[in-house]
Amino acid sequence: MKTQAEEVGKVTIDGNFEKLVDLTYPVIVQKLGGKEKMVAFLSKDSQQMKADGISLLAMEVGQPLQIEKVDKQVFALLPIKMTMKAPDGKFLGESALVGISDDDGKSWKFISGINQTRFNSVFPKAGEKIKMPQEKPATKIDYSK
Repeated sequence: MKTQAEEVGKVTIDGNFEKLVDLTYPVIVQKLGGKEKMVAFLSKDSQQMKADGISLLAMEVGQPLQIEKVDKQVFALLPIKMTMKAPDGKFLGESALVGISDDDGKSWKFISGINQTRFNSVFPKAGEKIKMPQEKPATKIDYSK
């Protein structure tokens, strides 16, 4: 699971949005209009970040905080730390990645950037067990430009 989650970070940093969408839980891809629309959205968002002088330098995936089996699915909550470069220095952001397996943990698809309310609306039963960590604002770790 962790190795597959680390692939999410690698393809995100590399800008390989086709592969990122392949690693995303299919329900989320469909809610965003399908693979082509999601790839286009991610590309546009990435281009805007670059235009603003922001880039993702690293994404570190931690050990699972929670693993829960709900019906025939396994859910895992993995902490992530992202190092970003901005015009005024480097920042460290903390978030979580949700892994979902439909085959007892053999393969995983992921959701990032989801809050508890959205998670509960997509996965009501799992929302009773999986608790998203509070989002923390990014902290400045390097003041040089």
